[in-house]
Amino acid sequence: MHRLNARHWGLAAIIAVAPFILAFVLGALAPQLLEPVLGTPVGGLSWGLATVLGLVGGALFARILAALQRPRIQASPVLRVLGTVGGASVVVTLCIVPAVALMLLGPGWVLHQHLKVPAAPTVRSLEATAVDLLGQVRRVDPHRLPLSLLSPGPR
Repeated sequence: MHRLNARHWGLAAIIAVAPFILAFVLGALAPQLLEPVLGTPVGGLSWGLATVLGLVGGALFARILAALQRPRIQASPVLRVLGTVGGASVVVTLCIVPAVALMLLGPGWVLHQHLKVPAAPTVRSLEATAVDLLGQVRRVDPHRLPLSLLSPGPR
């Protein structure tokens, strides 16, 4: 890892702080998600684990970049680009995507626990719904709808 230059460490740092930055972006775009989560163990734990995953991803990416410093790989620009992109995609898949999922699952779970889910409306027949809608239209504009449509016909 001593072979990494400042650019490499910068890329590793970007990977490491990506979940932390995404948390701030999420907080700025949807503060209603943060309010119920702040101060709850589930929300804090999910965001703490996301931060740890980001740090592990940064360390893994630094290790991958150090492996790419071999002379044979450095001689070929194509191998350098493929190694860097491949290493970044592995780290993003293994660390950053699960970190973001944890950041979203924690608030989602807390919100689901605190919000009461409304009961489903009672199921009505199609005829009862149609009669109700016709009655509402008749009250709004009584001259347009004849009364015969409101009364149920013989069956």
